[in-house]
Amino acid sequence: MCQDDHMVTRPEALTDLLRMNEKHEIICAAAIAQFSERGYTATSMANIALAAGMSRPALYQYFANKSDIFVSAFIAIFEEQVTNALRALDQSQSMVDQLDGFLQRYEGDLWQRMAASPHTDEIIGAKNERVGAAIGGELGRLWDGMTTYLQEVAPGQDPSMTASRLGWLEILQLSPKGFRFDQPTVDGYRRRLTSLAKSVAADIEASTR
Repeated sequence: MCQDDHMVTRPEALTDLLRMNEKHEIICAAAIAQFSERGYTATSMANIALAAGMSRPALYQYFANKSDIFVSAFIAIFEEQVTNALRALDQSQSMVDQLDGFLQRYEGDLWQRMAASPHTDEIIGAKNERVGAAIGGELGRLWDGMTTYLQEVAPGQDPSMTASRLGWLEILQLSPKGFRFDQPTVDGYRRRLTSLAKSVAADIEASTR
């Protein structure tokens, strides 16, 4: 094929790619709404196809099965949360506001999505079963970003400071999961995250005086 032929087909290929990405987004948005309304088990490919405005055979052109759609939809949500959480750390605000912004964007926004569904436990179970390995890279990006942030606000290479940074990182990572044990309201959960941000910020500031 000559160079001119490539120049003709490449824009067409790009258009096809953009169209496919748009379809993926439409399908994932429709699937999220269906999973939230019906739960993972009760949601069928037919339900998702109808919500996405396409036929069931057309849906199979983009995804092999319901599990693939669920994983793709959750990864898209998670990538957005990680980006927003790390962006909160870059704001010119107090440390409390930075940490609170990080927790609200990462944990609070997810809980708001989950709490809106009567099938929260089932959706979380499906996420844990199907999505864990797929979000490993994004989890690494999240905690690498937080590690860098803690090194900037609490510098020092002595063992005690290194141990303190590791402790803060573990608290920020694990405490929000414990906050969900009693299925709190969204506002209640967000208040717990704010209290955690204040506590960690106070500890960091005390250690660097």
